[in-house]
Amino acid sequence: MSEIDIQADLNAVNEQITKMVEELNRISASRDQMIQQIQNMNGVAMYLRGKLSPEEQLQPEPVVQEILETPAKGQQEELGMEIADDITRTVEYP
Repeated sequence: MSEIDIQADLNAVNEQITKMVEELNRISASRDQMIQQIQNMNGVAMYLRGKLSPEEQLQPEPVVQEILETPAKGQQEELGMEIADDITRTVEYP
């Protein structure tokens, strides 16, 4: 039988965990930046809507779709959540 180097395997797994955590942090930072940009654009849109004349304001606003994030099925089971289909909601800005 070949010998298993447990310490080397543990080191390799820990390195992979570290890389994955760093990647998750980068993605999270990018997500936060995107949220901020969307909020800024919504603020600009609200300002510009306020500048429209009353006749122009009667035109229907475009509908923005948001997809709610749900954990993966495996994570849902771990969290004790019921597994549901993806939920899509629409938001209509006044």
